[in-house]
Amino acid sequence: MTGLISCTLECNLKCKYCFEKNGDKDKCPDTNEINDKFRGAIPYFDKFIDNIYSYNDESKSVIIWHGGEPTLIKPDLMEQVMEMQHGKGHDISWRIQTNGTMLTDERIALFKKYNVFVGISIDGLKHHHDKYRITKSGNPTFDLIKKNMDKLKQNNVQFSVLVTITDNNVNELNDIYRFLSAENISFSYNALYPTDNKEKYAELNAEEYSLAICELFDLWINDQLSKIVIAPFEHIIEGLLCQERGIPACNWQKNCSESFIAIDPLGDLYPCEHWVGDIQMRLGNIQDDFGTMAKVNNIFDDRAIILAKKECENCEIFELCYGGCPWNSYILNGRINTKDNSICYGRKRLIKHIYQYLKDNYKGKLKEIIF
Repeated sequence: MTGLISCTLECNLKCKYCFEKNGDKDKCPDTNEINDKFRGAIPYFDKFIDNIYSYNDESKSVIIWHGGEPTLIKPDLMEQVMEMQHGKGHDISWRIQTNGTMLTDERIALFKKYNVFVGISIDGLKHHHDKYRITKSGNPTFDLIKKNMDKLKQNNVQFSVLVTITDNNVNELNDIYRFLSAENISFSYNALYPTDNKEKYAELNAEEYSLAICELFDLWINDQLSKIVIAPFEHIIEGLLCQERGIPACNWQKNCSESFIAIDPLGDLYPCEHWVGDIQMRLGNIQDDFGTMAKVNNIFDDRAIILAKKECENCEIFELCYGGCPWNSYILNGRINTKDNSICYGRKRLIKHIYQYLKDNYKGKLKEIIF
C-alpha cells in the first residue's frame, strides 16, 4: 500500500488545464492558513504513515507528498513528519510531486537529508510549457523550473519529470525526448483527455496522440546512447512480459484501491489524491480503524467485472488495462463503473505497437495476444 499525503489542494500556479480548478484562481493562496492546517494535521499524518507501515508488514513503504502544490508547506513542518518516522526506525521511501517553482536551497537540503525522490511537472520545451503552466499573474515558469532542476542535479537529489501531453506539444514529443535525454532526465507522461474545462484547453485528438506516442516509443527503444527511462513504456513492456502480474501502474490496475490511499489535513481518507474532497468517496478518518478500512476498501471491486461483461467485452487488452482509471471515467461519464473511453484507442495502438516490437526482438516466451 502506497500512502499519499494531500498537503493542500491550493497551488501557486494557474495552469489552464488544472484538474483542481486552480487554473481559475487569480488570487495567491494564503500560505499561513495552509501551513496552520498542515501543522494541526501532523499527528494525523504520523498515524497514517504508522498504519501504512504496519499494513505493509513493516517493510519498506512509499509515502508521496502531493497537492495541489506540496511545496506551499514550510520545510520544517514536513521535516517534523519525516523525522518522527525516522526516529521510529521506519523504512520509508519519500517522494514528492511538485511544479518545481519553489525549490529553495532549504527545501533541497531537506530532500537530500531524507533522500526524497522529486517528481517535477514540466511540459516539454519552453514554448510548450509556458503556454499553459503560468503563475497567478500570468508569468512563464519554464526558466525558473529549469534552474531548480539544475540545482537538484548539483546537490545529487534524484528527480524525474512528468510531462502532460497536450494539443500544444503532441507533435513535438521527439524534440522533447531529445531535450530531456541530453539533460539525462528520465520522465513519465500523462495524456490530457478528461477535463470538464468549458474552454477545452489543451485536449488531445486520439489519432494524433496515438501516432505520436508510438513514434516516441520507437525513438526511445532504438536510442543506444541515452540511458533515460520513460516509465510508461517500461511498465507496458513489463506487463506484456509478465501478463499474469499486469502493468505496474495505478491507472492500469484491476483495483487501484488495493494499492493506494490518500489522507487530507482533516485526517479524512480517500482512494487516491484525485478523490480528495469528494465526500461521496470518503473512506473514513484516520481516527477510525485504518487496517479494517484498507482491507475492506472494495470501492472499485465490481468495476472490472461489470466492464468485462459490458463495455470491455472481448477487448483484447482488457486484462492489461481493466478499463482505465476510475476517476477519469467519473470525470468523463459521471459514473465509476464505465470505461475511460478517452484512452481506449490510444492504449490499444500503443500496446499493439510495443507487443509487435517484442515479438520481433524478444527471444523469450511471450503470451499470445490476438489483435
